[in-house]
Amino acid sequence: MSYARSILGGLIVALALVRPVSAQDHAVNVFARSGGFNALTKLNDAGTVDLKKVGYNIGGGVGVQVQRYVTLRGDFTYGQNELRTGGLTTGPKLNRFFYDGAVQLQYPTASGFEPYVFAGGGAVTIHQIGTTGQDETKGTGTFGVGVNYTVPRTGFGLFAEGKSWLYKPSSTSGALSGVDNVQYEVAWTGGVSYRFPF
Repeated sequence: MSYARSILGGLIVALALVRPVSAQDHAVNVFARSGGFNALTKLNDAGTVDLKKVGYNIGGGVGVQVQRYVTLRGDFTYGQNELRTGGLTTGPKLNRFFYDGAVQLQYPTASGFEPYVFAGGGAVTIHQIGTTGQDETKGTGTFGVGVNYTVPRTGFGLFAEGKSWLYKPSSTSGALSGVDNVQYEVAWTGGVSYRFPF
C-alpha cells in the first residue's frame, strides 16, 4: 500500500538524519507488555457488527536507541476479542497479530522517568479462531505514547503505554464476510524493559 511505503520511507529518512551525541546515548532495549485491547470502530456501515469492547493483548519488542532522544523500535502484539452482533456477543473470537516498526522520540529526565511518543507502520494478520485458510494480512499504521521509569543503578524499567493501529480489512470470509470499514484499535498496557548500553 502507498501509505505503508511512505511510512517506511519516513523511517529511513529519520534514521539517516539521526546523529549520535555520545556513547552513553546508545543502547538496546528489550521489553514485554500486556493489558487490555479495544476495537473502537464498527465493522460494517450499518453499525450492527463490532467487537467486544475490552479484549486482551500481549506483546514485546526491541528498541535501538541511536541518539539520546531517538529510538528505532520493532514490535509484535497479539490481541483478541469477541465478535458482537446487535450488541450481543456471538461467540467467534478474532485474533490480530501486529508486527510493526516505529520511530520513537523520548525525553529522559534526571528522576528516571522518560515520557515518549512513537509512530510508524507495519502489518496485521487477522485470524478468526476455528477457521483455516481464511487469514488476511493488511498494511497498518501505528502510533502511541508512554512513559518508562528506570530503576536507579540498574537497566530495569517499568512502563505504561498506549498503542494504536489503523487498517482496513477486505476480502474476509466466514463471520467477517463483507467487513471493510477502516478499523481503529487500541492496546493499553503495562510492562517491563531492560536496557543494554553499547
